[in-house]
Amino acid sequence: MSDSNRPALNDEQWEELLGQVGRHFNEVTLSRGYQYFKQQFVESLRITAEERVVQAKVTGTETYQVVLNLNRFASSTCTCPVRSNCKHLAAVIMELADRLGYPASQVVNARMYQKRVQTAAPAQSVLQQLPQLDVAGWHAFWEEATSFVKPAYDPGKYTEMLRHQLQRLSPRSIPFTAIDWLYYELHQHLFVLRKLKELDAQGHAGHYTGFALQRMYEDVQHTLRQQSAAFNLTLSTERLTQTLRYMRQQIAEEPGLRMRDYGLYMALWKALIASRPEAGGWVSQELDELEQLPGESLSFPLQALKAFHYLQQSKIEEAWAALEASDSFTQAPASLFLPFLNHLSASRNWKALVDWLSRMRPQFQHLRGQEFQVYMAFWKEAAVHRPEVEEPMLDFLRGMLPLSAPFIENWLYEQHRWKPWLEIQLWLGRDPLQYRVSVLQPIEKEAPELLVPYYHQGIEFYVSQKNRQNYKLAVKLLKRLFKIYKKLKRIDRWEGFLDGFLERHNRLRALHEEIKKGKLAE
Repeated sequence: MSDSNRPALNDEQWEELLGQVGRHFNEVTLSRGYQYFKQQFVESLRITAEERVVQAKVTGTETYQVVLNLNRFASSTCTCPVRSNCKHLAAVIMELADRLGYPASQVVNARMYQKRVQTAAPAQSVLQQLPQLDVAGWHAFWEEATSFVKPAYDPGKYTEMLRHQLQRLSPRSIPFTAIDWLYYELHQHLFVLRKLKELDAQGHAGHYTGFALQRMYEDVQHTLRQQSAAFNLTLSTERLTQTLRYMRQQIAEEPGLRMRDYGLYMALWKALIASRPEAGGWVSQELDELEQLPGESLSFPLQALKAFHYLQQSKIEEAWAALEASDSFTQAPASLFLPFLNHLSASRNWKALVDWLSRMRPQFQHLRGQEFQVYMAFWKEAAVHRPEVEEPMLDFLRGMLPLSAPFIENWLYEQHRWKPWLEIQLWLGRDPLQYRVSVLQPIEKEAPELLVPYYHQGIEFYVSQKNRQNYKLAVKLLKRLFKIYKKLKRIDRWEGFLDGFLERHNRLRALHEEIKKGKLAE
């Protein structure tokens, strides 16, 4: 479409183009142009990016050549009898807009758009009143001031259009304090996020909106992390109270168990409150707010929020009861529970940690991947600090086999619990040769007798495959087995085993040849 990768229009130039259309075209011409655009009469559209000149062919009753000059709009021409500001030129502008991701409908309504832009510019007196408004007032102000920004197919464009308008509403002449500016800008991000959620709820642009929404959540969390040190809680008690109230409302309104707004609340809490000396007072205030709400009306995310704050006050049973109070508890995502476990671990409450790990088994027992690994790591940490937890932990995890096998194996190996470790290898039919020699060396040194049945199982498996390559592997294990019998000073048992082994497999000539090559028999 273009001679260059550089876009022919940015957001500011798009608004300027709409202004030109509003001034030069009447509504009848724009309506007729829209019909030409919808019927795909615009062909061969080409942009010369340097001069910002658009050339196109428009078919219909006849075919006409259109030249749209974006730098000098008034010089744009068409070969039709009207020559300029015609329906053909209007159709080309709409086609250009559509290809660049801008809504063609705004071109059709350009005159109305211009009126809205003019009326949307707030008077200076209104801007001067913003410091006296609470954050709910800011959101209401932005809602009205951006009402003319209509959802676009491209959620990225929609986001940029919203941000552009919000920038116009943020002149530095507003008499905000430095801390109020931080909250004003934070809530502008939250406002755009809310508009994208509304777009997502309406089903616009499918997964494109979902992607833009996820990016917006990440952007807000990044902003919180970057600016956390600048938020002085002593100077902003009321603004923070209003912000927490706003976040709780967003959590209450989020459908299902997506928990995205819950996660954003937790990010805000961690960035602005968690590590501050006055955090305890904020916990009490939040619990007071949550406890005033009727229990049956609380969604699961709000119940989880209540549980989180109970934990901050070391009210362990109250926290668990708050989680279980919701019918959606059993469907809650496992990731929700990790911050609770992390808090119990950080507070070194090992008894409560083990209790919660046991209770959360249904949420984790069918998972794979990172969340399950983190869950298992909490078990391990509890067992390290409370040795009496080890056996109950292993019994518990055996009930989750085979999913928990890697964790159990690692734990037993680290603790030099060779017997149960080898029992798992035998149960899973693991090949001894899959391990490096260095893995089994500690067992050969400390408890060589435990390796005897493990090696016997491996040898029988390789022989059962009945091919020379596996016979070679069987001989390799036979040599290891011989060293163990020798170390145990039980050569007589080795000789008895080998004689019986050769007799049982006397028809496997290739096996006998490999045994002779290995110098295990004459």
